[in-house]
Amino acid sequence: MINRLGLPHPEWQFVKCSDELNIDKIQDYVGWTIRTVAFEDPLKKWKNVFDNWVPKRKVGAIVDDFQSQLDCDAIFVVYPSWKWRKAGAILSEGTRMTLEGVYGTINDLSRRGIVDARFSYRYHVMELTHGDKQFFTHSERDIAAHACRQIMGKNLIVEFAITSQNKFIFFRLEKIEEAAKLLMEKYGRQKNTR
Repeated sequence: MINRLGLPHPEWQFVKCSDELNIDKIQDYVGWTIRTVAFEDPLKKWKNVFDNWVPKRKVGAIVDDFQSQLDCDAIFVVYPSWKWRKAGAILSEGTRMTLEGVYGTINDLSRRGIVDARFSYRYHVMELTHGDKQFFTHSERDIAAHACRQIMGKNLIVEFAITSQNKFIFFRLEKIEEAAKLLMEKYGRQKNTR
């Protein structure tokens, strides 16, 4: 869906096995990311398996290993990894749009709750509501505003990164309901194991 919305993204491939990979000519600088996207059987429960910063020579073997762990029914996205400068998420709830950003990785925002800048987006205007008003450069602000226009009214969460090579990329998009289910399962399990 990130492709269909016209948002910048990593050079990625969607594969089921190593034979489908075609990464030889794609440049990386810190390795590769492999993560579960979906299952062929829509009734099968999604399981998140992933690895980051994988050396190119090991990507195929890891894809095949993950596939065997998931009963040969998964589809994976494979793309070059990156070093983070900034990260964030855009939340679309009807016409209400909220952008949160952090200097660092998406984990600093999503797991540690650090927010260096928060913006609201309404009527084609992005307004700072908390934090560093210089968080986005002018061109980054334009890319973020474009993304807001594309997802407005769709009830989605889209995550972005601004890499150490100054590339602004969107790498994950989920429906709010799906993201909420995954969080409930994750934190419900943790609560039950205490």
